[in-house]
Amino acid sequence: MSNAKRPTTWEEILGHAAVIARLRRMLELDRLPHALLFAGPSGIGKRIVAEVFAARVLQTEPELLPAHPDFLGVTPEGSQIRIGQIREIQRVSGLAPVRGRYRVCLLEPADAMEAPAANSLLKILEEPPDGLIFILITAFPHSLLSTLRSRAAMVRFVRPPSGLLPAEDAETAAADREWAMTILSNLQQPGLEWLWPVMADMEGLDNAKILAVIKQWIGVLRDVGVLLVGGGELAAFNPDNRGALAILTGRWTVPKVTAAIALAEETRRQLQRNANARLMLEALLIRTADLYEGGN
Repeated sequence: MSNAKRPTTWEEILGHAAVIARLRRMLELDRLPHALLFAGPSGIGKRIVAEVFAARVLQTEPELLPAHPDFLGVTPEGSQIRIGQIREIQRVSGLAPVRGRYRVCLLEPADAMEAPAANSLLKILEEPPDGLIFILITAFPHSLLSTLRSRAAMVRFVRPPSGLLPAEDAETAAADREWAMTILSNLQQPGLEWLWPVMADMEGLDNAKILAVIKQWIGVLRDVGVLLVGGGELAAFNPDNRGALAILTGRWTVPKVTAAIALAEETRRQLQRNANARLMLEALLIRTADLYEGGN
């Protein structure tokens, strides 16, 4: 077991310089949103940054947060965050902070909220009480209600560049990969309600960007197929996502994955001929969802 000290200051956190600069600026200007959505791949330090930020808001140390009277930590009971947990937050939301100006509620993973809990949290954010700041942490932001996302300031985390790509390209590829993994997670939900917020988020993207996203989509599907046949070497941009990918295998089979990749490749060819990007992407996701559910 590693004895490495958990970072407790901004300076001790490796990477995420742009995110940290943005958060520090919020604190310096005392302009704190009612809710922040920390979104990015699993295992890259979102929780550590959130704890340091919460500690700065509450004027304490990160290791003392669990005992702080103005800190509220919410994690799943079993596999989900339950409505009772959010109702408890709602109960205390009208109370004045004990020690300072703020209370901080850190909720992780936000995508684990059951539907009634998500709706209850939405009601709080529709009329946010003064002095209560939510930090929602998730690797799958698109699995949240679009109305929840719209009421939180998005803070995007990406994996530090590997050195093989310029930093800007690495951040772009990581964001596209996050999108692909989010969609695979959404496929495990019944119905297609998740599709429309996703398409809204993709509104206005040109064909070149859609092509880049589909490239990552194909790579993630390929890695799911690799896991289905017993492991092997994952794609170059996904070697550290094995655990997250294993969760996404769901009802996929090798024939289904092969067909889904073929669909994506055909979509990419059509886009290279200047087909309508939005219609092609929507058709791709609907047909892939049908494959996942058992279609041909």
